[in-house]
Amino acid sequence: MRVRIVDMPEMKAAVIRSEMNGKSTRDAWHRNRELLEGHSAVKNKDYGLVFIPEWQWATGVRELWTGVEVSGFEGLPADLETITIPARTYAKLTVRGDIGGLDEAYGFLSQWFEREGIERDVSEGSFGFEANRLKPVNPFDIPRSEIKFVDYDIYAPIKSGQAVEADRFPRIESFEMKALPARRVVGIERFVRQQEGENPQTVIPAIWEEFHRLSNGWKDIRACGESYGLFTYEPPFGAGQNFLYLACVEAAEDDHAPVPEGMTERFIPANEFAVVAYRGPLSCIHEAWGFFHGSWRSQQSEFEVVDAFEYERYDARFIGPDSEESVIELHFPVVRAERAAPLTDKRVFDEKGGFELQDLRNAKVHMACFKGAEFHGVDMRDASLVHVNFVNSAWEHIYFSNVHIRHTQLGGTVFEHIARPQADVSRFEEEAGTDGWVNVEPVVFRDSDLSRAVFDNCELNGVDIRGCRLEGMTIDGIPVTELLAGYRAAKKSES
Repeated sequence: MRVRIVDMPEMKAAVIRSEMNGKSTRDAWHRNRELLEGHSAVKNKDYGLVFIPEWQWATGVRELWTGVEVSGFEGLPADLETITIPARTYAKLTVRGDIGGLDEAYGFLSQWFEREGIERDVSEGSFGFEANRLKPVNPFDIPRSEIKFVDYDIYAPIKSGQAVEADRFPRIESFEMKALPARRVVGIERFVRQQEGENPQTVIPAIWEEFHRLSNGWKDIRACGESYGLFTYEPPFGAGQNFLYLACVEAAEDDHAPVPEGMTERFIPANEFAVVAYRGPLSCIHEAWGFFHGSWRSQQSEFEVVDAFEYERYDARFIGPDSEESVIELHFPVVRAERAAPLTDKRVFDEKGGFELQDLRNAKVHMACFKGAEFHGVDMRDASLVHVNFVNSAWEHIYFSNVHIRHTQLGGTVFEHIARPQADVSRFEEEAGTDGWVNVEPVVFRDSDLSRAVFDNCELNGVDIRGCRLEGMTIDGIPVTELLAGYRAAKKSES
């Protein structure tokens, strides 16, 4: 379970009061639906609302207000009561599963308020509510004792004036760890070249279209209620990299039927997975990756992420790529790691990069050994490094714009794929190290010993060499001193 803090706009509702018991609530719902059948004021027809008078928690909730959201009160049947819920902040908890999770959910929510030190608004006139999804099964049409599965959201009002922030990942409904067996999957696999400009939001739907076309009539598809999207990565893992994508379904390991022509077979290994449940349209699914890679993995040390692969899981809850109610599970493989001690309890959120960082701004670290350490997602702007040993270290995807390096020994160091931004002028309006920020100022080597350096297959257009010792320096095997001597002799003969 995962509690989210959300801001909700003002809501109007047409309701019927009833005693707090399953039968009375259902009777109220059916009467409400009967009175509003076909009425134009009804909004969000896929939800049935049950409002909870928060001030009754102190002595036990006795009444409930059951109904639907409406656009206005004009023309509503006289038998209905109307309420207006002001815009406010709520703690939201999604409950999905068997009926036993109902009481567990409210207990979990109460513990969350206590643990977070946030006060629930139980003042007179304050309402919380449950938003019950009416599809695929309407829970109001089933006696409470016979309900086997529930799917609804609890909104508990937060007392105003408290320093709370809205959830940065409002579509992430739950997060849990699962140990899952190996899977044999079969489908259509294609290479997605993000670095060459291919857009995954365009390419991946096309892969699925091809999968459905080729799998038409395949016996395993007809019996399959789930499908998977498998991402496979080449190291190093990072945003915007190329990857293999397999649109697929699971096939039994003991099924020896031939794989359909044009399809690929893969095995997803047994592993422990961090499972993120996302609800919303496919166009916003990047929020799930932002939650996992940008927030969760950066603030815990119990697990290390296996960045070789990850996959999406689609089941009956996925009702279409554009639906706000579609649910997709994302599975990220992890392994248990040695617990690392945090350097500080302070945290700062990097809005640009989407990471939650340990806040070591202005910290002074002296006489420290980081041998074998890994630095990932580290903001080193304006930092000062003096007498630092980087022997045998590896640096990749590093932004060195406006860095001043002095008294540095670079023997045996290899600079490879060092790029100059493809821009005519520098732009400094964004943060360093983020897309859109470029610096085209020249790199300057001053008072440096670059003897025996090798420049291999490098762009040296516009390079300015002045006042340097050039004995033994060659360009394509020709000594530069001889080239200069020939140039000077030619210029002298011209004059």
